[in-house]
Amino acid sequence: MRPKTLVPFALALALVAVAAIDVSSAQDAADPWKTLQGVRNSLVEAGATGAAFTQTYVPAGFTSGEQESGRLALNLPDCLRWDYQQPYPKSFLLCGGVAHSWNPEDKTGRRYRVDRKNEPGLDLLLLGVEDLKRRYNATSRPADGGRIQISLSPKQKVDALADAVLTVDPKSERLVEVSYHDREGNLTRFQINGYRSLTGQAAQFSPPRDIRWDES
Repeated sequence: MRPKTLVPFALALALVAVAAIDVSSAQDAADPWKTLQGVRNSLVEAGATGAAFTQTYVPAGFTSGEQESGRLALNLPDCLRWDYQQPYPKSFLLCGGVAHSWNPEDKTGRRYRVDRKNEPGLDLLLLGVEDLKRRYNATSRPADGGRIQISLSPKQKVDALADAVLTVDPKSERLVEVSYHDREGNLTRFQINGYRSLTGQAAQFSPPRDIRWDES
C-alpha cells in the first residue's frame, strides 16, 4: 500500500470523480470555480453510487508504470470505499473522520483518524469556493472529444500534491479521469467509467468485522 498520507487525497479525488457535474452552458464550463461549485453542490444529491476504475502509477522519469483496477462506491456526504481487485486485492474506506485500509486475504488492516478539512484534496469537498480560491489556482480548457479539463495547483507548497487535472465529460455529466503529480514528480492517474446507482448496499460502508485492526 502507498503511505497513508496519500490515501486521503486519492479518496478525495474519487469523491469528486463520481459526482454529477453542472456544465449546463459553455460559459459555466469555462469557469473552473463555477464547475467546482456544481460538483460540490451535487455530491450529496448523487446518493449511493458505484463505478469501475483503473489506476496507473508512473514514477518520475518514466513513461509507463504500474496499473491496478477495481470498483468504488460512495454514500455522501460521509463515505467512500475503494476495492482494488487486480492485480492484488486491497480496500480503503473513509467515513466521517476515520479511514480504514485493509487486505481482505490476510485479514489485517489499519485504522486512523483523518482531518478532512486540512488534508489536500479533502478540502475540495468540505470548503466553500471562496476558501478554495485562497488555497488553489484553477484553470479550465477544452479537451479531446468535447471534454473539459480543470487544472488545480496549490498556492502554497503541499507535500502530497504538486498539481491535479480533472477531466469532465459534459454529455454524461461525469468526471472520467483524474490525474495528479506529487512533489517528487510521480504521476497517479485514475480512469473512471461504468457509473451506476447503488441501492440496498449500506453494509459496505462499514468496516468488515473479521479484520485485525492496527490503530498505531
